[in-house]
Amino acid sequence: MEEKAGPVTFRQVLKNKQFFALWLAQYISNFGDWLAVLALFSLVAFRMHGTPYQVGGIFLAYGIPWAFLGPVAGVFVDRWNLKWTMISSDLIRACLAVMLVFVHDLPLLYLLFFGLSAVSCFFMPAQTSAIPVLVGKDELLVANAANTQSIHFNKIISPAIAGFLVAWAGEKACFYLDALSFVISAALLSTLLLNRVPKESASGVRALLEQMREGFHFIWTHPSVRFVTGAMAVTLLAAGAFDALIVVYVRDILHSQSQVFGALVALVGLGTIVGALLIGRFAQKWSRAMMVSLGIIGCGIGIFLLAVAATAPIALASSLALGLAVSAVMIPSQTLVQEETPQEMLGRVSSAGISLMTVFQIVGVSISGKVANWTGVRNLYDIIAVFLVVMGVTGYLHLRTGGMTNPRVPNPEGLVSE
Repeated sequence: MEEKAGPVTFRQVLKNKQFFALWLAQYISNFGDWLAVLALFSLVAFRMHGTPYQVGGIFLAYGIPWAFLGPVAGVFVDRWNLKWTMISSDLIRACLAVMLVFVHDLPLLYLLFFGLSAVSCFFMPAQTSAIPVLVGKDELLVANAANTQSIHFNKIISPAIAGFLVAWAGEKACFYLDALSFVISAALLSTLLLNRVPKESASGVRALLEQMREGFHFIWTHPSVRFVTGAMAVTLLAAGAFDALIVVYVRDILHSQSQVFGALVALVGLGTIVGALLIGRFAQKWSRAMMVSLGIIGCGIGIFLLAVAATAPIALASSLALGLAVSAVMIPSQTLVQEETPQEMLGRVSSAGISLMTVFQIVGVSISGKVANWTGVRNLYDIIAVFLVVMGVTGYLHLRTGGMTNPRVPNPEGLVSE
């Protein structure tokens, strides 16, 4: 890719037809995913009158593959053709989404949703590995910001659309649309001029485990990659606790109803979208790790303000600020990992990172209720806020003293354009 002078714009990145096809495919399939997920919650909670435990099973069916299968999937992504890995993943997920239409047994619904999540474990690291190949190095931050914007835009609009579709046509319509979104995504991905030259790789369980270990070892031995991966994991731990208790917070602290709850969630998403725009526009030359440190501090301040807020307006403003801070953690983190990781290892490293983050998020969701029963929601939010601020300040000071210099990594190998 030819490097371009001057600040990179979103329009410039999206004018790249190859990246635009990948971005649009991800946007459409992600929109379909949200429709299916929300329809599945509706089906289990309202049609089947599921218990809280049964509704929680949906989260487990989604999270377990990312936590445990992800690192294995990353090994194969590094061995396989990126383009055809993504296309195959989309077509398999389309079939699984259609099968949701015909299943009415709860364990089978869990199994199909587990399958959708498991196949996504192959798609996501392949997509992450494809982005640095399709855009120039100077465009990478903006490309990741564009992806983040589309994901969080879907989070805002999908609940309303899914609710309308479920009420008008039933959950099956959402499942069919999800399947269609995967087919459209596969068609867009088929236009990519992207290929990976096959590399000789040892086979067998021992080789698989060794290559899996290499992904985690790379994260651990590269200080800045280790820092941003840990930052994302801790942020998701806090997000898990925050999300699990936000309804209780609105009810018991703000003494408000579902309208305020919906507005808080939407404003976090809106803040992330705005933050992605600001980062892509103004932060291209900033240190990625330094942005992450400041973003963690911002997350801590946002959660602290939520804890002390006694009125809905203050809480709403804090949610918007929290979304801005989240974008400052996630976008530079992903970009730094892509920049620092050799291309032939990016599938393993990104999958290992996602696995760690998923485990942390599950832990946050799992323990938040018990801890909140002991400390109270407001005190738990205070504890999370202090922890995030301390971690962010520590990272900032460590960076200022030059404590995150990475060892030299080999140049990417094995990629050509068709």
